[in-house]
Amino acid sequence: MIKKLRRRIVLINMLLIGAVILAIFITVIVNNYTNSVNMMERGMNQVFDKNGREFFEKNEPKPEDFKNFSEQNGKSTDGQTSADEADSNDARNSSPNDEKKFEKRSFGEETPIQISSYIIVDVDENGNIIKTTSNDFSIDYETLNECVEKALSSKSKFGQLSDYGLMYSKRDDLPQSRIVLASNSTIFTSLGRSIIICSLLFLGSMAVIFVISLLLSGLAVKPVKKAWEQQKQFVADASHELKTPLTVILANNNIMMSHRDSTVKDEAQWLESTQEEAGHMKNLIDQMLYLAKSDAGTAAVQYSDVNFSEIVEGAALNFEPVAFEKEIMIDTEIEPDIVLNGNATELNQLVHILTDNAVKYADKETTVTIKLSKKNDRVEFSVNNFGNVISKEDMEHIFDRFYRAEKSRTTKGYGLGLSIAQRIVQSISGRLTVESTTENGTTFTAEMKI
Repeated sequence: MIKKLRRRIVLINMLLIGAVILAIFITVIVNNYTNSVNMMERGMNQVFDKNGREFFEKNEPKPEDFKNFSEQNGKSTDGQTSADEADSNDARNSSPNDEKKFEKRSFGEETPIQISSYIIVDVDENGNIIKTTSNDFSIDYETLNECVEKALSSKSKFGQLSDYGLMYSKRDDLPQSRIVLASNSTIFTSLGRSIIICSLLFLGSMAVIFVISLLLSGLAVKPVKKAWEQQKQFVADASHELKTPLTVILANNNIMMSHRDSTVKDEAQWLESTQEEAGHMKNLIDQMLYLAKSDAGTAAVQYSDVNFSEIVEGAALNFEPVAFEKEIMIDTEIEPDIVLNGNATELNQLVHILTDNAVKYADKETTVTIKLSKKNDRVEFSVNNFGNVISKEDMEHIFDRFYRAEKSRTTKGYGLGLSIAQRIVQSISGRLTVESTTENGTTFTAEMKI
């Protein structure tokens, strides 16, 4: 399940991010292709009229441009300076950077692709070829006729002749129609280069995204994996705990059924054992239901102001007979009239669990100390005993459900008490901690807000 969930997270993440990156790369490719076509069109337009000299003549700097350029460099003119003197002054006072700026200002982004291989075709009003001028360009006459016909029949002044791998540009404002044909290989070479680069970048990006997604999915499913493992462990432990009393009950029933003529008095031993095991099952099921409702947030608990001091004092008195039988003393340090906002039943259960746990695992002839004090806006309730020290390994799992340290396996219980105690403390925004050393014993401390 966890592996499938992780694969789905990686797949969804890669699909979403991959779609975004692919859209970006497609946009870049289309934009580059469009720019290449536009530059090709400008390059073919410059071929018109004296093989493009008209284009450069239109963009040739004018004398006033030199004048302005000279004034910007600190040179003044009186209006009678010759063009040669202006050129000389400009040459002396201009730097390489100035030349670059001036050149950029003259042509800017309008600089076309310089086409070195082309053919210019002049046609009459009937579409017949009357003159051709080629420059490093070869094409047979039949193909040329077909290209001219398609170019003339097109409504666009510029376009592609895909079947022939050519671009055309035509002019109708001259004495005769003129068409320029050039190869579109430059455009598609640029397009192919863009596609290859973007494809490599896309594959590289997806590889990086896959690795990152794999790492992030591991972090994302970590809480789910932990919860899933805890759930499986909870079911296994609950089944084990329920199996024991059920086995005893079934065994008792088999014994009684084999003694069909016996009276209730004769079978009292088996009936009492069945009753005891049934009570244990009920207690276990109640605890499991409490934890399940707490996890789901469906436990209907009413909170009110509760005198916590009275609850702790009452629990200490109730455990004195049990402690006396085990030769244990109970010492209390309880501040009076400490009031908490909580549920009286749950708070009583909290005190009962911690006190019972301390008495149960305390060594003989030792003292269990119960303290309750108020510190600013917090209440501190602690229970200390001296017995087996809890190891660091056990300390990490002490509040896990059904967990019991090896030294406490022989003591009757289900391992749910401390989990319930922690949940009760957390429900009122508190914190339950444990410390265990040979010198100071084991202390469970609950800090809760007033």
